[in-house]
Amino acid sequence: MIEWFQDFVVTLAQSETWVQYLGTFLISVIPFFESYVAIPIGIVFGFPSIQVVAIAAVGNWLSVMVFIWLLSGLRKKVVKNKDNKRKNRAQKIFNKYGVAGISFAGPIICFHVCAAISIASGAKKAYVSIWQAIGIGA
Repeated sequence: MIEWFQDFVVTLAQSETWVQYLGTFLISVIPFFESYVAIPIGIVFGFPSIQVVAIAAVGNWLSVMVFIWLLSGLRKKVVKNKDNKRKNRAQKIFNKYGVAGISFAGPIICFHVCAAISIASGAKKAYVSIWQAIGIGA
């Protein structure tokens, strides 16, 4: 997997500019990669920082929105009242900070995990989507 990614980046570096922008966007769609990989790669390619951050934010936003809508649909089908330590911990975090607080923790925790905690805690997908968009934008 690491070799494939290294080959991808090398190929991307030798590509046309629009392909590099597209590659940066596609990397930003991958959870955990949006800020830690996509933005540095875009800057290494010599793109303006504001453009790279905007591309990575849009890619991350898109993948988080798809994740929220899929997870929300899945939650409706799989809801169980089974208690476990991980669920209890996530619920405590949600109760303490709410959707807004969890959304702003996205760069630390991962926006996808924050969305999962919010949806699993029973927040409405539209509300989670709005706060995740605000968190990603910030």
